[in-house]
Amino acid sequence: MMGFQENLVALNCMIDGLCKAGQIDRAMELYKSMEHKDSFTYTSLVHNLCKAGRFRLASKLMMKCLRHGKKIPKATQRAVFDGLYSSGFTDEARKLWSKIRVARILH
Repeated sequence: MMGFQENLVALNCMIDGLCKAGQIDRAMELYKSMEHKDSFTYTSLVHNLCKAGRFRLASKLMMKCLRHGKKIPKATQRAVFDGLYSSGFTDEARKLWSKIRVARILH
C-alpha cells in the first residue's frame, strides 16, 4: 500500500510564502500540521515572526527548535534576542540567551 508522504520542501516554501504575504497565522497552522520539520522550517518561521514584530512567539519557537537539536543561524538568534530586548522584554531576553548557551553545550 502506497501512503502519502508530505513534501518537506514544498511545505517550507508555502510557509515562507504565507509569512511574506502577511498570513503568519496560517503559516503557523501549516507548521503545526506538519509531521516532519527541518532547520529551514524553523529558521523561516522565526525570521518572519521577527519581521512581524512577534518576538515572544519567535523565542518560544526557537527554543523548541534548539531543544530538538535543529540549528538556527546565529543572525536569526540575535534578531530574536535584540527584538525582545528592544521591545522591553529584557528579562525574557536574558533567559533566552542563557537557554541558547545551554542548548549549544548539550547538542
